[in-house]
Amino acid sequence: MLLPKYIIGISLFLGLFAPLSEANAGLYGFDSINPYTEEENILHMAYLPEKIINYRNEMRNNLLMLIDYAHSQNPDFQIISHEGQDLLTKSRWEYALEGYNKVRLQKIGIDDPYFLFNQNISLLPTIEGSPEHRYQNAVDSIVINNLYCGKGYEQDYTFNNNIGHITIEHCQTEDALDRAVARSLLDEKAIFAFTNKSLAFSDIKSQLLINDSARNIKKVSQAKNISFLLDDHLYDTAEDMIKAISDTNYDVVIIKPIFQNSYPFTKEDIKRLSLKKNGAQRLIIALLNVSEASYKDYFWNPHWKLGNPSWLIRESFVSPNTYITQYWNEEWKTIISNYFKDIVTTGYSGVFFTGIENHQYFEHQTPLE
Repeated sequence: MLLPKYIIGISLFLGLFAPLSEANAGLYGFDSINPYTEEENILHMAYLPEKIINYRNEMRNNLLMLIDYAHSQNPDFQIISHEGQDLLTKSRWEYALEGYNKVRLQKIGIDDPYFLFNQNISLLPTIEGSPEHRYQNAVDSIVINNLYCGKGYEQDYTFNNNIGHITIEHCQTEDALDRAVARSLLDEKAIFAFTNKSLAFSDIKSQLLINDSARNIKKVSQAKNISFLLDDHLYDTAEDMIKAISDTNYDVVIIKPIFQNSYPFTKEDIKRLSLKKNGAQRLIIALLNVSEASYKDYFWNPHWKLGNPSWLIRESFVSPNTYITQYWNEEWKTIISNYFKDIVTTGYSGVFFTGIENHQYFEHQTPLE
């Protein structure tokens, strides 16, 4: 059971967040609360740092730390990430960063300052045992935003691995939703689709159950459908929410592990939730934002504020009263590790990692010259 343990120049390669639209989900790709400020878009550094952190690799290493622990306790623990495709391979930005750090630290000159442009980085192999290779092999499925209902065309996501795809679709019309569902069935992808975003993530009865199944589900790759019940404000009690979920046949249900930020679901609750209405087994997956802290989190210290502690860096792009952290900070890593440990020991089938693309914010603020 989850218990409180704390009372307590321009970038060469710029990672930008996907276009955001309004919703109540607090998910990247579906909310825009605090966009980039004018000051943040005017990149300036008074002096060049001796070394720039590889923000992507710090994120990979944090995720791998958590994943390794989960698999040591339960080899079948399922790992689902929200977006984060750019963590699967070593990027051009990372190669540029290596060159920069090499020059700054070792005072080595580069005859051709545009050497990166003379290579096809995308064709370089992923080295076995590297963080990106290990991360590829550790993720069971990636949740993609608007694969079919995006900018009027199907986005092209091709991974050179066996990672599964789940898609969240905010479709503007019922016809667009029907087309998205048809394509997902052809592509054999689990889909979570909606047109009314106001209740999309909060009312399980109004969600569209697609491809109903009576199978026992042990792995996310077996799932034919999925529910994201990330906003629990419509339920008066945890018991109300448990009953609402139990009255459905979803193969996978993703929830916050603490109901209304006050009641942590117990092992017995998870056992009940793991049974579909038809009696078959399903997966109950816990939401975990690995790079953001909110005043509603059980570990929040009432004395904290932006900049205090120093690793609370910026207001979240998508969630009010929430802050992006320096996720490589040791204090934050301890907090999130303890939170994750409780998720694993409570008996969830897996985790849904969010906030993993916040490395892009730090890259955006760190020019490579």
